[in-house]
Amino acid sequence: MIKRLIQIASIALIILGVGSPFVQAEEIGGYTIEGVPNAKQIDPDLGYFYLNEGIGAKDKLKIKLINSSDKAKKLQVKVTNANTNSNGLLDYTGNLKDNKSLKIPLTSIVKVSQSEVTVPPKSESETTLDVTMPSHRFSGVIIGGVVVSEKDEDQLPKTETNVSVKNTYSYTIGVVLTNDPKSAMKKNSSVSLEKVAPVLSDGRKIIQADILNPNPYIFGEAIVSGEILEKSTNKLVKKQEKTNINIAPYSVYPFQFDWKKEDLKAGKYLFTGTVRAGGKEWRLKKAFEITSSAAEHINEKSIYHVVIPIWLKVSMGIFIILNVIGTAYLIIIKKRNPM
Repeated sequence: MIKRLIQIASIALIILGVGSPFVQAEEIGGYTIEGVPNAKQIDPDLGYFYLNEGIGAKDKLKIKLINSSDKAKKLQVKVTNANTNSNGLLDYTGNLKDNKSLKIPLTSIVKVSQSEVTVPPKSESETTLDVTMPSHRFSGVIIGGVVVSEKDEDQLPKTETNVSVKNTYSYTIGVVLTNDPKSAMKKNSSVSLEKVAPVLSDGRKIIQADILNPNPYIFGEAIVSGEILEKSTNKLVKKQEKTNINIAPYSVYPFQFDWKKEDLKAGKYLFTGTVRAGGKEWRLKKAFEITSSAAEHINEKSIYHVVIPIWLKVSMGIFIILNVIGTAYLIIIKKRNPM
């Protein structure tokens, strides 16, 4: 539970950091960041870098690091690709795995000049990122972000029994690159279903349907609904609907069914789903299986599983034995003293 709360706090702080790159963001943790205007910016009113870059072009992104505290700040700078989290939000943390369909990630185009920058107390520094565009034209947009977080030298490593609670203050400036300033950033072209499988997600028992956006545009403001059925009987097991879903280019939306306290049961199932966006509709369907080994592993590792204390097991055993003895005694007495 502590780990989950920390993750939520970290994401919230990152979301706060996705403000205008040309206006100082709300300060958290004694420092903040500020984007330096770029000549290739398509719309200066947007709250992120949205650049029109030519084929093979080279450019630089500049970010101002502002330390308002009385101590020096060692800040880490990294480039991340845009992915999609289970809430249907674009995720710039860099913690999610890229889909294999992402052929030109932002991380292959934008490189940091300094992965760590020490900013003296009550001062500011500027860090530069080098942009090298692909040597061929691409359609749509390439999306990611620049994440700046504070490095804590006293931070303990994460283990199964030790959860790090430091290094949670992060700011993100979004980066969108295109070869065509008239190209749409959002377009609901199509979606497809990659796979459906049981997974353990943040300690929860989940059936996850990976819905892929195989296009170089953001698939936005969608309604996703789905059902899990027993394959042999068509009996409804679970159903749910999610609204306002956005899927980053070439990424999957992990559409999750939470089993909560109920155990996963081995068997063959069928997922049916519908995605509605922009007046269009896509129907998805795929059979899948929960193996006995997968169900046992996930049920055992989940934070939601029933654990019967030893004392209760012993008490139940004693109760059953006494009940059997008592019943046998009554039968014997009845036979010896018939009515």
